[in-house]
Amino acid sequence: MDLLTRYVRQGIGVLAALERKMTDMGQSNQDFLNNMLQKLYGNLEGRFQKFVDEQVRAIEETKVKIKKRKGVISFMRVFPPFATAIENMLAGVEPGLNVRRTVDREYDRILKSMFDSLKVIARENPAVGVGGAANANSADPEDKEALNYHILLIENMNHYLEEVENSRNLEILDDWKEAAQQELAEHMGMYLTTVMRRPLGKLLEHLENIEAQLASGKTPSAVAAQPSNSRATFNKVLGAFDSREVRKGIEALRKRVEKHFGDADDPTIGRALVNRVLRECEKFYSDVELRIGAITTDVYGGDVLFEWPRTDVKSAFSTVGRA
Repeated sequence: MDLLTRYVRQGIGVLAALERKMTDMGQSNQDFLNNMLQKLYGNLEGRFQKFVDEQVRAIEETKVKIKKRKGVISFMRVFPPFATAIENMLAGVEPGLNVRRTVDREYDRILKSMFDSLKVIARENPAVGVGGAANANSADPEDKEALNYHILLIENMNHYLEEVENSRNLEILDDWKEAAQQELAEHMGMYLTTVMRRPLGKLLEHLENIEAQLASGKTPSAVAAQPSNSRATFNKVLGAFDSREVRKGIEALRKRVEKHFGDADDPTIGRALVNRVLRECEKFYSDVELRIGAITTDVYGGDVLFEWPRTDVKSAFSTVGRA
């Protein structure tokens, strides 16, 4: 899909120039020339819309082989320079001109097609299923295809947010930036929920069990009275995550994140995304500490022998580069 054709780069500029000329002549008595300009404008506008139709069709027909279903998809790479080229052609164009509304409308069509097609590509493998993100968030924490679904969405939404410029604060681009941020946050959350099962699985299961019972209305004393949730059991579960185990888990997690996001075509963008994901992982660990603290206080009255190795967590993540 080559959106940066000579026709588009020149055609939008011609449309803007024609509309300005038509506006200037609107009050003149040169009906013949005015009609000719209107016909020319309509013809060029129709060609641009036809061009966009073709690009939308190309986006929707994009197929990615399973072994290549990773990284930034081609149409996500092309849109940022395409939009920049268009906006350069519209430099100085008054916001009220029809050509501005036309371009914004076509941006919306293209971006909707891009986002919809990206999700189709991400879930193309039968293992992920037709149900989209819901099925992608599989009950199996080691479902590779479900994990790949989230990885692809994260990579592409991140690329869109990093690469699409909106120096003119166009509402349509702001709307799609917000949509990209929401998609990124949603799939980052699902990704973290999945990958954290390896380093913190048993601890998370224990915390989730207690939290679910408290949320259902059971009293803290009733929860603590259960053998599976006794103070001794809680100490044993927490004790398994000592400094050595926590550091080991974070190191394995770092390597896994780098494997998922570090082989981008652009090493700089890939490194920045790895660091972004690892910062989210660090926040997840901080949240786990808060959850442990809340249960320790609310359920066990603060009387727990084990202390979460906060310093070791901070130290382990401090070796992560910053974008």
